[in-house]
Amino acid sequence: MEGAYLVLVFIHLLGMAAIVGGYFTGLSISPKRLSAGMTHGTLLQFLTGVLLIGIAEMGADPVNYAKFGIKIAVAAVILLLAWPRRKDVSIAANTYHAVGVLALLSVAVSVFVK
Repeated sequence: MEGAYLVLVFIHLLGMAAIVGGYFTGLSISPKRLSAGMTHGTLLQFLTGVLLIGIAEMGADPVNYAKFGIKIAVAAVILLLAWPRRKDVSIAANTYHAVGVLALLSVAVSVFVK
């Protein structure tokens, strides 16, 4: 089970890198557009997050439901913002920044909430 957990964490981090990296890469580009990496990274984050919660439930350590709840809620909002706009040629700048800032919020929750 430890191997599956580590693989899921690796994939989860790849999704985070795709979203955050795509966000910073696209900051200077106008008009704003969500890259394929950002939208697929969003889906990876959500799916692997749900699977990681399932693995955490099977473990002996207590699960921090507040942390997981916040992260899943943030991932769901990012997914709802990004996925329908994945093929748009341009999107509103505030939507673009919302995706990036929410991804950074998710990273902050991961690091600072124990």
